[in-house]
Amino acid sequence: MLGTPASPSGSRGEQSRHTILARAVRIASREGLGALTIGRLAKELHMSKSGLFAHFQSKPALELATLKTAQEVFDEAVLLPAQASRAGIERLWNLCDLWLQHIEERIFPGAYFFTGAFFEYADRPGPVARAITGIAKQWFRALRQAVEEAQGRGEIHPDADAQQVAWQLHGQLVGFYWAYLLERGMSGREARKVLLGRLRSLATGKVPADAFESVRAWKRYLKAQP
Repeated sequence: MLGTPASPSGSRGEQSRHTILARAVRIASREGLGALTIGRLAKELHMSKSGLFAHFQSKPALELATLKTAQEVFDEAVLLPAQASRAGIERLWNLCDLWLQHIEERIFPGAYFFTGAFFEYADRPGPVARAITGIAKQWFRALRQAVEEAQGRGEIHPDADAQQVAWQLHGQLVGFYWAYLLERGMSGREARKVLLGRLRSLATGKVPADAFESVRAWKRYLKAQP
């Protein structure tokens, strides 16, 4: 669950800012960035508008700070631990698995934060649109690079289009989240089985076919790697 980020210096002003942004991320996750206003946050947090305005001088500044906070939460839950794993097909799996896990654990309490923000702002001009498209590009770049690393290690066929695979995997993940919302708490087991099937279709003979038979078999395979 999304909590209030710890303040590095412990100053009252920084603690207040972190509290504001944690609430802003919750609101945006449930209702979209467009639902954020300084007046609403001041009311919900029992703060004065002038006090909140001291932190964010405009709605775009508030939206940008909220996006940055959400990105830090996502990076900590998904990107950083995945990047710390072994390069190649294991890292590609971890990117997708941790993405599913962050949905299951409701890191963001409402609908998937970045997809909503992307559709809301991506075709608009301005810094908020540039920020959200930059976050989307970072995610696709991580997926693409993981595919390319797996190709370099001989684990994925060299003729696979890495960018296309990244798009397809992301589409499967978002499709799972739609199903998750429809079913209200459905397990990600089926999503992971579909993911393994996609990896099987991409993998070379370097990865044994029986590793893709189940999530348990896949984890055993990964654990056995030097």
